[in-house]
Amino acid sequence: MPHIRRFGFSGVLAVSIVVVMLFGINPITLLTGQVAKPPPHTPLTALKAIAAGEGQPKDLVEALERETDGFWARGFRNGAAYYPPSKLKMVETRSDLGCGLAGSSIGTFYCPEDSTIYVDMSAYAELVASRPETGHQAEAYLIGLAYSHHVQNAQELYAPGAADTTGMDGTTREQTLSAQAACYAGASSKWAGLPRLLDSPAIVQAIEAGLARGGDLTRATSRAEVPVPREFERPSPEATRRWFNAGYAIPAIGTCRLDKITLEP
Repeated sequence: MPHIRRFGFSGVLAVSIVVVMLFGINPITLLTGQVAKPPPHTPLTALKAIAAGEGQPKDLVEALERETDGFWARGFRNGAAYYPPSKLKMVETRSDLGCGLAGSSIGTFYCPEDSTIYVDMSAYAELVASRPETGHQAEAYLIGLAYSHHVQNAQELYAPGAADTTGMDGTTREQTLSAQAACYAGASSKWAGLPRLLDSPAIVQAIEAGLARGGDLTRATSRAEVPVPREFERPSPEATRRWFNAGYAIPAIGTCRLDKITLEP
């Protein structure tokens, strides 16, 4: 076997690995007999798999949970601040919704009471059925928005008398918090590799359809009381888009500080 003598057994093994990789065979499988698990989806790969008929909506939800929660946990850690754990719960029926909202037709929302993002998968399916081209991207925004409310709650911005909202009337306070949530959603969307979602009129229409159920919900009167979620008074679409894009341009928590948020152009 002169060729083996010339290259050595290690050389033959290396060439063999290259060959099997060219044919799409994982060399770990060849050497150990164990089938390597595919890497988990990112939001982009989940969207591509769904578009190709090879993925499920839950793949996108799980990918967004990993990316978005991880993004905010790292951001708080880098700022030497405590990031309270969050949970995401996919429910199949509205009767399984928490936060005292079982049976409500809401869709996706954040509950400050238990730090949980609830995703009504039946409402998600209805959104996609009515807007098949943009429904999944709209759901990605809604989940990012719900995590934004968790970030706000972590900063105690919903507490009565919060210093950052002192002097604001009720409507201005709600609109400013809503614009900040859009900014946070922009930051997490950039991290997740999603496009500038609010730059697409078709996606915005799908988001509005999702929010029509009351998706921009959250209200905590204090950490000691059971908060009653309700819909925020939202700012203008232009302000929402402007602050989403601000967070997208510089995806950092400081970009969206409440003292930076303005409702006017």
